Amino acid sequence: MTRAMRREGGFSLIELLLVCSLSMIIFGATLSAWSTVYRSNRSVEKQQDNAEAARVSLDRAARQLRNLANPTVNAITTISRATDYDFVFQTSDPAKTWVRYCLGPTGTDGATLYEAENDSAITASMMDTCPDTGGWDKQAAIVQGVTNQVGGIDRDIFTFECRVNAAATCPASAAEYSKITNVGMNLWVDADVKDRVSELNVSTGVFLRNQNEGPTAVVSEPNKIGPLRWFLNGSGSSDPEGRTLEFFWFEGTAPTAAEIAATPCTQEFAGTSWRGVTFTKTFEPADAGQTRTFYLLVRDPGCLTSLSNPIQITVDTP
Repeated sequence: MTRAMRREGGFSLIELLLVCSLSMIIFGATLSAWSTVYRSNRSVEKQQDNAEAARVSLDRAARQLRNLANPTVNAITTISRATDYDFVFQTSDPAKTWVRYCLGPTGTDGATLYEAENDSAITASMMDTCPDTGGWDKQAAIVQGVTNQVGGIDRDIFTFECRVNAAATCPASAAEYSKITNVGMNLWVDADVKDRVSELNVSTGVFLRNQNEGPTAVVSEPNKIGPLRWFLNGSGSSDPEGRTLEFFWFEGTAPTAAEIAATPCTQEFAGTSWRGVTFTKTFEPADAGQTRTFYLLVRDPGCLTSLSNPIQITVDTP
């Protein structure tokens, strides 16, 4: 009878406390595991958000670069800065918008990529720091957690390919910006450099179809082909893109830079004596003993021009 009553008495207080303790331990471990999974999922989601922002930004930059403004007589290049972490160029939209992509200061969780836009000419002070303190019409942080430069890692955002005839250092200076043919864009992003979620890489490349480098006017040594008759040859002139050139010959006086800039691309230059790759000049007997000066100006389809050095001919006595 005593044994039966003991069984009906249930758990002792110690047993109950032990069960409660074990339950709390199991619950705590479960909660901790769930919290870890939740934080990990949140980190992955944030990482993916950063990567998506990077993709959108690079797609936008690629569209802008495909519509790079055409260089003109007054603007030999429409790229104002081309460095690893700072790229400034002009688009061909109606407003001829200037665009800047630059990397801000690097913190413990990476840096921020900024985009700025301006519909008018930019000044040197507008490119002193990134982000700029003022001057641009629009400026915004577009990608957070950029790790191209963090923890001793130095990976370029922008890389450039230049024409075959360019210097190995291209584009080390503004003089070489017109030689850039391709731009690579590469972003590493990490929402939290301290977590275990790996950083993500987003990249793209763009061919600059509107780039145009100026031609070079070259005239070979004048050739006498008869009494009072001379032959000038400009076939040594060249265009870096291999485009067809127009040839304009001048006698006596060459057009000024202002006159060249003011001449529409579809018109002939004032004072042109002859058009064509070669020019044959027949002097009068009265010209004997005189020295005459000639110039060749070449123009490419993009309206960029080049003026040769003066070519002098001393007319012999027939």
